[in-house]
Amino acid sequence: MELLKFGNRIKTSNGQEGTVQEDQEANSDEVKVMIDGEETASVLKAKDLEKVSDHL
Repeated sequence: MELLKFGNRIKTSNGQEGTVQEDQEANSDEVKVMIDGEETASVLKAKDLEKVSDHL
């Protein structure tokens, strides 16, 4: 799977959508994501995310 980058729109395995907040590091399986409607960012497993688009 390609690495997720800042600004990518994603969908979680439970259907929530959000935006990647920091580029995913090469050797990491975690991504910092701001889920739509939440006030704080979350760190989620990349395998549980689907890239929806490249930008906001």
